[in-house]
Amino acid sequence: LVPLDAPTQPRNYLTPSTTSRKELPSAFLARTSRKRAVSVVDEEEDLVAAIETKRRQNTIAARRSRQRKLEHTRQLEQENEELQAQVAMWKERA
Repeated sequence: LVPLDAPTQPRNYLTPSTTSRKELPSAFLARTSRKRAVSVVDEEEDLVAAIETKRRQNTIAARRSRQRKLEHTRQLEQENEELQAQVAMWKERA
């Protein structure tokens, strides 16, 4: 598994992504409609930074989820081995 502190890969698609066809994620649509006294360039840079931050957080959350799933699977496998050993022991006694 990839460590939590590993860098995330940049999004460099040669063709449009099938998983994210929208130009802007829905969470950021409301942000673009607000009226502010800043230039459009600054607003776009803030928006891009916010999207990158949100994607980074999502990547880290996915890595944590995969780690928890792996640990759970390992725990279940260990428990299964212990139970199989108990079954073998009781078969010998019987």
